[in-house]
Amino acid sequence: MKPTKSQSMTDTYPYMVSNNKMGPIFEKIKTAGRPLKFTNEFLKTIGFTSSNDRAIIPLLRRLGFITDDGTPTASYDKLKDSTQNKHVIAERMKDLYSDLYTVNENIHSASDEEIKGAISRITGKDAKLVNYYFATFKALASLAKFDGAPVVKKEKEKQEQPIEQSAFNPGVDSQVKPKTDFHYNIQIHLPATTDISVYNAIFKSLKDNLII
Repeated sequence: MKPTKSQSMTDTYPYMVSNNKMGPIFEKIKTAGRPLKFTNEFLKTIGFTSSNDRAIIPLLRRLGFITDDGTPTASYDKLKDSTQNKHVIAERMKDLYSDLYTVNENIHSASDEEIKGAISRITGKDAKLVNYYFATFKALASLAKFDGAPVVKKEKEKQEQPIEQSAFNPGVDSQVKPKTDFHYNIQIHLPATTDISVYNAIFKSLKDNLII
């Protein structure tokens, strides 16, 4: 079957005529359920009924977000993650437009003239098609984030260490140095006597003067 204008040949870049729909479609992908197949019917289900909207399917396919039969890939799942979606678009763009990134590794930041010139030299297509390729490239770039990989937040692993409670200050972590207390051992040598009053006097003195 002869490819349509919106589908593009495999040796050229995919494009959408209505690139203003690209952003809304990518936004809807984040919130819509993951389809078994990304088809025209699915597009209609999520609110995109125009025939021009269908060009998103070959674009998603060439970017690696869906397989040839429309099955979502692991990269598609990243589109649904708000912490990764912009970075995965940038990643897939660099793969699809690898020839452009060979010309300039920051081609997405280049002037419009430079981008169009590179597309023209690489594809050999006429000005009309070059403009289509360019407009889709720019629309994708506006949705992407190229400055580094996403920061993946990981929960800090809790190091389980036994907590020793101070005998003098219960509940204090063992890493906190407890207050130093002094202990005295007092030895009393009782005289040898049969007079109980002597012992009573000694213990009374201990009670009055040492025991708090």
